[in-house]
Amino acid sequence: MNSFFSLSRVFFSFSLLLLLAAPVCIAQPVGLSGASITTHFNFPVAADAALVGFDWDASGTLHYTVGDPNWGFKNEVYKSASPTDIQVHQAADVFVGSRLTCIGDYMYFNDGGDYMRAAFNYFLYTAATADTPISLLTYPYGANLWGLATRNAGGFFASGSEADWGPAALFYNTLDASGTFAGTLSKFADLGESPGPLTFDSAGSLYYVPGYVAAGATNIYRWNAADVAAALADPATASLTASGNEWVILPSPYNGATGIAVDGADNIYVSATAFGEPSQLLFYNAASLTMSPVVEYTGRLETVRPRGTSIYFSAADGVFELPLPQVIITTEDTEIHVQPMETALFSVEVIGGIGTISYQWYRVTEDKALVPVGSNVPVYSMIALPADSGAEFYCAATDDTGTVESLHFILVLDPPVPASTVWTLLIGALSFIVFGVLYTRRQFAPVFPQSSL
Repeated sequence: MNSFFSLSRVFFSFSLLLLLAAPVCIAQPVGLSGASITTHFNFPVAADAALVGFDWDASGTLHYTVGDPNWGFKNEVYKSASPTDIQVHQAADVFVGSRLTCIGDYMYFNDGGDYMRAAFNYFLYTAATADTPISLLTYPYGANLWGLATRNAGGFFASGSEADWGPAALFYNTLDASGTFAGTLSKFADLGESPGPLTFDSAGSLYYVPGYVAAGATNIYRWNAADVAAALADPATASLTASGNEWVILPSPYNGATGIAVDGADNIYVSATAFGEPSQLLFYNAASLTMSPVVEYTGRLETVRPRGTSIYFSAADGVFELPLPQVIITTEDTEIHVQPMETALFSVEVIGGIGTISYQWYRVTEDKALVPVGSNVPVYSMIALPADSGAEFYCAATDDTGTVESLHFILVLDPPVPASTVWTLLIGALSFIVFGVLYTRRQFAPVFPQSSL
């Protein structure tokens, strides 16, 4: 066996077991490039237990897998619940699998083989009920699937290889209403190196990173939606290849990845790994292709997933959240009430984000044109004129991931209080005070006894 296949076998068989050398001593992930990191789900990591993969079901409930980080057999699957998480699956004779993925109503996961079987079996279970998993693929099945990605409810896209270990390939099948295969598992890409993670952007473009590259550059590959459709329609003649589809190169020292995800702006996030090096979560701007490391972890980062306005990733001690920018108004309401010639104040706050935050305020004219106003600060103020009543304003905040907008403010000019009304109110207030004083004196005046004379 040549060196490539030897190295590939080691990585492919134990890709999920190189989590930690001493898991109880690992610090939590640290944010870089201005990114803030919070714990979404804390896992009590131990010498024989570390969290690996995760995903949410359609109801938003977290499911996760647990393995032994010190080369022991353990493949456990859990569904979060209160007061105690539900153990969906437990196997003490195999390594932990590389992926847990929700597709439609079902959760899919694999095991990591054992010392004799390098190929991975695949299973599924109903997410809502967490029933006992059933077998989807049992060795030998003509392939060895490492990573499964979610694209749509009826599609099964996975990386793997045709042999127990060896050059990476991509596979596809359709799923029926029961979550099992409706067709035949077919290969639609030959890529080389060791299998790694894949994902799709909003336009249907496919991104893929090798799990391990023995020598040379480690590329992120990209194929557009038309190329993917052609390969699925005719894999024999239009199969995807790595050559000519290199998108960017992972920075040194990284030679592989365990996770990849796309946010709402089609930016890419990759959990990059290298033996003996801290893992980093790398951010790639979709438009400029500029890269920023946003998380560093002394152990091994694993799965990366988008959800809502955040990117989530797993490590041995839990699931962590990287919030993407959100613009929050800091006034009491979006309607700003002032009187003519008074100062109107609009203010926002940005939560989350990557890199430096910049601000641009806009006034929306009656014909919906945008007029830049204010300066690069989260506050805008102006002297309100009578003609400004009903004017619309908002703030656009930009970071490395793109631009997000605040809610729109409406300036409301309240009519001034007439002078006669002011005097009336003043006289009424004074009268009330005088009446109160007289009443108090009357109530507490001393009472003298009448003379008996």
